[in-house]
Amino acid sequence: MKPYDRVLSIAKFYLGPAAESFLERQCKLHLKIDALQITLAHLKAFGALIEVAAVRFIDPAKAKAMAQRITALGM
Repeated sequence: MKPYDRVLSIAKFYLGPAAESFLERQCKLHLKIDALQITLAHLKAFGALIEVAAVRFIDPAKAKAMAQRITALGM
C-alpha cells in the first residue's frame, strides 16, 4: 500500500468524504507536492501540519489523534 493510501485511510476515519480534498490541499500548500507523491519521509512533518489544519474542522483531540497516527506511519 502506498503512503498516500495509508494516510488517506486514516484521514477518512476522522474527516469522512472530505479527507481526499483536505489532503490534496495540505500537500500542495505545505509540502509543495501532489498528494500522490507523499513519501514516508514526509509524514513526520506532515503530521504536525495536519493537526494545525484539521482543528478548524474537527475536535482538537481528534485532530491530534489523526496527526499522531499519520506521524507514526513515517517512523
